[in-house]
Amino acid sequence: MIVASHEGFVLVPTRSAMKELFDLGLDLFMVAEVLEDGYDCHRSRRKKGTLERCIDREGKTIKVVVVRSFNHSLQTDVWAITHVGVFTKRR
Repeated sequence: MIVASHEGFVLVPTRSAMKELFDLGLDLFMVAEVLEDGYDCHRSRRKKGTLERCIDREGKTIKVVVVRSFNHSLQTDVWAITHVGVFTKRR
């Protein structure tokens, strides 16, 4: 089975994040790329264990928010994807 991961933990989208990924035409491997190669872009303080990362692509910014969680189906710690968004870069 091929899975996307970050720092050794599987990426698992929430229901709303799965809809956002589908609507934007993105996949879990793009989320992993943003987490690995992107930059910290939090606009406010986040709880411990939460990452907010962005990456610039083709004049747009892709933002991903993930939080450390425990997945009972997998019986392991995971990164739960809570938000994925794309917006036009400001100049």
